[in-house]
Order: sequence, then structure tokens, then C-alpha cells
Amino acid sequence: MTTTSRRVAALLVPIALTIGACGSSDDTANETSTSSEATTTSIDQTTTSEVATTSEPADESVDSDLTSLFVDGALTAEPSVVDCTLENGSETTCYQLEVASLPDTVDTDGPYCPETVDDVGGIWVWDGDEPGLYALDAEVWTMMNAQGYDFVDPDGNISITDPAAGPASSSSTANSCLEATADGSYHLRILLPTTPELLDAPTSLSTISQIGLALDGVTIFGDAPSVADRGGLPALDACGGHIDPSGYYHWHFGAESIQTNLDEAGTGLTCDVDQDVEALIGFSFDGYAIYGPEENRAIPSDLDECSGHVSDTEESGEIYHYHLTYDSPNLPACRVGASAVGTLSSPDNASVALPNGQGPGGGGRPAP
Repeated sequence: MTTTSRRVAALLVPIALTIGACGSSDDTANETSTSSEATTTSIDQTTTSEVATTSEPADESVDSDLTSLFVDGALTAEPSVVDCTLENGSETTCYQLEVASLPDTVDTDGPYCPETVDDVGGIWVWDGDEPGLYALDAEVWTMMNAQGYDFVDPDGNISITDPAAGPASSSSTANSCLEATADGSYHLRILLPTTPELLDAPTSLSTISQIGLALDGVTIFGDAPSVADRGGLPALDACGGHIDPSGYYHWHFGAESIQTNLDEAGTGLTCDVDQDVEALIGFSFDGYAIYGPEENRAIPSDLDECSGHVSDTEESGEIYHYHLTYDSPNLPACRVGASAVGTLSSPDNASVALPNGQGPGGGGRPAP
């Protein structure tokens, strides 16, 4: 095993699948212990900031190899192990990680919304007629105009709105490309179970659900809000990320394999994140690893409905893990394990609006 493999294994072995482990679902346990009133509204969130209250550190040091899994500079504090409660009510321990609201590891400057129909901005997964992944260019504005969405004025200028500047309702953002102002002044705190626990049935990862943490220190969320339902279009950059109205950058795609999606959709855009369709790209908030869409140069044939399976990995042997897909967005549609109560919070910004992570399902590893 290489030095890199040993380092990866240092984290993955403790969170490898234990076949017989299974917890029971508890809907009420998904509430965080403390909540502060959000002062900004969010097209990506409908809840206020949920600030996690964790127990005292569990007197467990974290091997330095944990840090080495992440891109240099992705973590802004030394990881620790703390006592935590999972959504199934289990009292256990979690890795506590901290990242910047605007990580230095990725380009968070867009482009997002183009200023005119002659410019090309980022991307969007359109969900109206002729659904699919599109570059934000003249063709897409013409298509949406034909479907009743008038984003362009008579001079060819795109209506652009900062959703944090006022109420993010369909009436205030309809027919407008949404581009939030970045705020790099604070941090996000993440809890990952040190030993994943299965739930009884898969938990759906629907719009803006909490997905996980990428190794570049960027949080990953489910589908962005529907333009067809809400009227406003929160533009993504070419790698599938954007700025939340609270100011932090997050992914709505797995950026490490998005180029395939961009090329197949004929966008003509390029993501500047290094592409590797087989790499470990991060961790789901239930503690299981997330890899690129391929394994041994092919899409695995035995994936379950959450795009996961048990198979041999170079880093840590035979474990359960998720794979990205080649759909748009390319993220797993559900998760199998229990996330921590207060999975995502901010230690230094009580006003940040964060998704609550709740989906309509009940958790658990599905049959292939």
C-alpha cells in the first residue's frame, strides 16, 4: 500500500461499513439543539441557521492523516473527535471539521449570470419544457422566453438580482437571474460520524438536501431550487457551484466529473477543477465515502438506488460507498446512513441560513 493509500485508509477504515449495524429512524432527532434567527433569506434554504451544540471533545485525537485527505488549505482548524447524537438517536462520536465560507481551494468568482444575451455565464439544469443542462447563453434565454420566462429586456440585458438584497420570494425574483454576494468572513462546521450507522430505509436527498463535504472543503447540497416552480434562476458556475444568499460557496454537482456532463450537453464550457472520474471526492454527511462515477474504467453494474454499493477500494478494502452519476446534477439521490444532529453549522456567524438536511425518506441501505 502506498503512503497516500495508508493516509486515506486512516480515515476510511473507521467509517467502513459494518454489515450487521443498523439503527432505527427517529424523525424528531433530526432537529438541532439550538437555532438562531436568520437575518438573510435564501433561495437555497427555507430554514434559519441551525447552530450545532456538541458535547465536550471525546478525548480522542485525530490522526494527522485525516487532514492529509483534504486539499491543502481546505480545513481551517485541526480536526477533532467529539461526542455527538445521530438522527436515529444513537449517542456516538463524530469528526468535527471546519472550513471557510469561501475556500481558497476553488475559484468562487463565477461567472454566474451573464450581463447580456451576447455574454456567456455559467450553467443551469432547466426543469421546464426541453429539460436538461444548459450554458447560460443566448440560446437558453430564447428558449425560456418562449416558455413564458422573460429574463431579457428590449436592449438584450439580463435581469440580475442579489437574492440577499430583499425577500427571496417568487414575486421578487421571478424572471431574474440570481447572483448572491460572496462573504468570506466566517466558517462552517461539519460533523461526520466516525462509524456510520445504517437507517431503516433510504432517505431521499431532494432539493437543497445536505449531501456531504468535498475534499476541497466545499459543502455539497442536492438539487438547486426549481426555476419552473419559483421563477428565479440561481445560476451555477461551470463546475456546478455558486454563492448562497448567506455568502458561502457550495456545490450542487460533484465538480470532479462534471466535464463529461458539460461536453455531452454541448455547453462549450470548461470546469477548471481537475477531472478524475474514479477518485475519492469527499464524504456523505452519514460518513460514507463518495467516489467518482466510474470504477475500473466503467460504471459499476451493481449500484443501489442511492448510487452506492459494497466493493473493493484501493484505499481501505471492501466497504460501502457512493458514486457520482452522469446525470445532471450528478449526485446520489438518497443516503443510507444516519447523519449527526447539527451536521452543519457556523461557529462564528449566527445569521447564516443553512439547509436542515431533512428529506422525505426514513434512511437505510437499499437493495441493489
